[in-house]
Amino acid sequence: MPKRAAECTDFKETSVHISEKSVPMETKRDQLVYEEDVAVQLTSRQLEDCPNRRLTDFIFHDSDGQPQPFAFSEVDDLFISGLILPLEESSDKQKQKGFRSECFGPIESWSISGYEDGSPVISVSTDVAAYDCIKPANSYKKFYDHFFEKARACVEVYRKLSKSSGGNPDLSLDELLASVVRSMSASKCFSSGGSIKDFIILQGEFIHNQLIGLDETSNQNDQTFSELPVLLALRYEGYKRRGLMKAKAASSGGSYMSDMEIRDAENEVDESGSSIYASEENDDVKLARLLQEEEYWKSIKHGKSQGSAPLSNKYYIKINEDEIANDYPLPAYYKTSNQETDEFLVFYSDIYMCDTDKLPRSMLHNWSLYNSDSRLISLELLPMKPCADIDVTIFGSGVMTVDDGSGFCLDTDLGHSSSSDQGPQDVDGIPIYLSAIKEWMIEFGSSMVFISIRSDMAWYRLGKPSKQYTPWYEPVLKTARLAISIITLLKEQSRVARLSFAEAIKRVSEFEKDHPAYISSNPADVERYVIVHGQIILQQFAEFPDGNIKRSAFVTGLTKKMEERHHTKWVVKKKKVVHKNEPNMNPRAAMAPVMSKKKVMQATTTRMISRVWGEYYSNYSPEDSKDEASCIVKEEEEVEEQEENEEDDAEEEELSALEKTQRPSLLPGRSKLHSTSKEIRWDGEFVGKTYSGDTLYKQAIVGGDKVTVGGVVLVEVDGSDELPVIYLIEYMFESLDGRKMFHGRMMQHGSQTLLGNTANARELFLTNECLEFELQGIKQMVVVDIRRMPWGHQHRKENANFDKIDRANSEERKRKGLPSDYYCKSLYWPERGAFFSLPFDTVGIGTGFCHSCKIKESQKEKDSIKVNSCKTSFVYKGTEYSIDEFVYVSPQYFAADRMEIGTFKAGRNVGLKAYVVCQMMGIIVPKAPKIAEAKSTLVKLRRFFRPEDISAEKAYTSDIREVPV
Repeated sequence: MPKRAAECTDFKETSVHISEKSVPMETKRDQLVYEEDVAVQLTSRQLEDCPNRRLTDFIFHDSDGQPQPFAFSEVDDLFISGLILPLEESSDKQKQKGFRSECFGPIESWSISGYEDGSPVISVSTDVAAYDCIKPANSYKKFYDHFFEKARACVEVYRKLSKSSGGNPDLSLDELLASVVRSMSASKCFSSGGSIKDFIILQGEFIHNQLIGLDETSNQNDQTFSELPVLLALRYEGYKRRGLMKAKAASSGGSYMSDMEIRDAENEVDESGSSIYASEENDDVKLARLLQEEEYWKSIKHGKSQGSAPLSNKYYIKINEDEIANDYPLPAYYKTSNQETDEFLVFYSDIYMCDTDKLPRSMLHNWSLYNSDSRLISLELLPMKPCADIDVTIFGSGVMTVDDGSGFCLDTDLGHSSSSDQGPQDVDGIPIYLSAIKEWMIEFGSSMVFISIRSDMAWYRLGKPSKQYTPWYEPVLKTARLAISIITLLKEQSRVARLSFAEAIKRVSEFEKDHPAYISSNPADVERYVIVHGQIILQQFAEFPDGNIKRSAFVTGLTKKMEERHHTKWVVKKKKVVHKNEPNMNPRAAMAPVMSKKKVMQATTTRMISRVWGEYYSNYSPEDSKDEASCIVKEEEEVEEQEENEEDDAEEEELSALEKTQRPSLLPGRSKLHSTSKEIRWDGEFVGKTYSGDTLYKQAIVGGDKVTVGGVVLVEVDGSDELPVIYLIEYMFESLDGRKMFHGRMMQHGSQTLLGNTANARELFLTNECLEFELQGIKQMVVVDIRRMPWGHQHRKENANFDKIDRANSEERKRKGLPSDYYCKSLYWPERGAFFSLPFDTVGIGTGFCHSCKIKESQKEKDSIKVNSCKTSFVYKGTEYSIDEFVYVSPQYFAADRMEIGTFKAGRNVGLKAYVVCQMMGIIVPKAPKIAEAKSTLVKLRRFFRPEDISAEKAYTSDIREVPV
């Protein structure tokens, strides 16, 4: 037990003399009168039929004495407690006598006046008298401010529209709102102009009803408010905004709003402002509407507006992508077949800077989010507040519609749709791709979760995501539902401080598996999830209006746990201003043609450039295959240089394998073809014989088609998975065993050459690769025009005109359903890295001679080695080498230097060795060789060391041309 100090028993008494100059202070107490009529009579010296008094220091409360908002007088009896004063204010306030009365009333009616003076006066009436409300009690001010601001809005709208007050009744709705916002901007109840505008729109019906009520007491020459279109438009906008406010009011967390649904079927209006249903609200609907408005007012009082989040913290903790990776699916890339429009074209504006609260608002359906590489990415990685120096760029795409307040989805419905196999939403809107998303926010109620994102051009409230993006959206929803569940646990406690961070984690781990916020039954897993996704949870707690929840032990514990991980912090911007002069860097802009308001330079819009980049971005989607995704990921903790060298080796090996698979054999041979039952016969007499004795022919009939020397055919090789190959017939012959054959040279499409997708789809290139086939292997004839094009600047115009006519003819053939036609005008020679003009004199002459075979034989002879009889010199690849001559030798052939040789790319020269200078001392040939071969022939060399081979000091001081013996 704590010790208590002993009570003092020794008190000293001292007499004090009061002088005549000392004046005792009297405490002023209001005289209490229990009856209302007595207090009214005492504040006037004469009897009145309809007494009117002033009321100050007042409180409106229910029969139990609990203070209530003044608007609740419409659905319940409210009583008054306050100081009653005479109607006429006395100049001598000391002689002004008032009487306090408790719990009198109830309030029978109320009214608003002061329109001409510009200051609202709220009057209430009881059965005894009418009272002008002057000033509420300090404790009641927070209940009274809401209705007073509504009255003030009525007065300001009146003054802007009334001609007698200098107003203009022909104002548009936007002009009226802007003018009233400026007039009410000095109020301390609103955080920004955007919140004032939303408040006025939400009270559109209230303002409309109050002003048209003035028509009954106005003169014939006065302004008639019931006929003003702007008031009808304001009323209509109020009905529309109320639908949006229903769900958002629930996000303030009021317990009595948890299971409440508000319907306005009885008060729906059309665009003209006319009521569709004439019946009035019943008490239940009216009470629900008033509760909803009070919740919205509380959110404004806590510094929130309908479209912005409070900037209560100086820093925003960045979420680590590595820590949340296990909660998301494997990487995937955004794909769509829709033609999407640039957001900049939809929200085009000359204003390049504005406040975020003034941005337009829309809805986004069937949406996806991705980074600059089109890889799907979580919204969680982007800050929920506008921060400086953001290093994360997220873009989005979806179907945009007008945000009319409809289209709300329960979070349970979203979860159901996420797990279903249903297709994308059938929404009638504009397919759009967004610029970089700058911030996002979560608004929530007991069973509702709303997520909005902001770009530099607009706010978007998110509907259901696309089927592809749904797995990336589920963790964000789960985290939001988890935060709501923890807030519910805190509210259930008698004292919020009783539920610590550890206790909250334990409670969450006890959730059933069918609970929407279930994470795991293991507290350690739950704690990890809460910490790594903690910024979303903290932000939802920061938005909650209950101060005890915001300052709870759970929030303190979570913040401490997150700080222990030493995450990066972003600085929160104090003023949310949008700069609209940045270009849209969305990768979708390069995937599809976009109509621009300005005429693009013709040099940047060639057909080839448009086609090349379009094909590149449509085909470039380096997704991992299912087999690769199922593999176990190995640890990658290696030295940077070793990792790069391994990548280089892998690239070379992969390239080498690719070349081996794509390059046909250069040696002439015969290929086995599909056996078919086509009718094959020679057309005409033989024209000669080959050097091997085969009979030559000029024409043949294959399956009813005439095949001629110099023609082009499509050949399908038996047992090959490759597509049919195109060959040009050099000559046809009948072999000694009676087979009907042809010798052909391969023709390749431009996409198979180094031109890639820059080549014309109709152009073929002749190659030096040749093979022999049986005529029965011919699949079909191919229409190819062998062209001889004039070369030179003087022929450019006529060549261009010819190409134009040729393209038109090709399109005409395609429209008629005729086979595709091709043309050939060049020889592709990859070994020499060039394109050459066609050798017309040696192609398709049908004499049994193949120029390509001759080239291969010459190359084979050139690559062979020839040693002279004296073994003093040899010829290799056309170059003669003799003893005592000096040669360059690759350093990789010297064992001592092999470990230092690596692969190099991108201009790097680290570890690169220069060629070794050697002198030939002798030639070693195997005994009695029939033919000298390069592999079996050796040379004896004398090596000369470079200065850098000796030492670094020697390399620094020596001439680079010096090679010491």
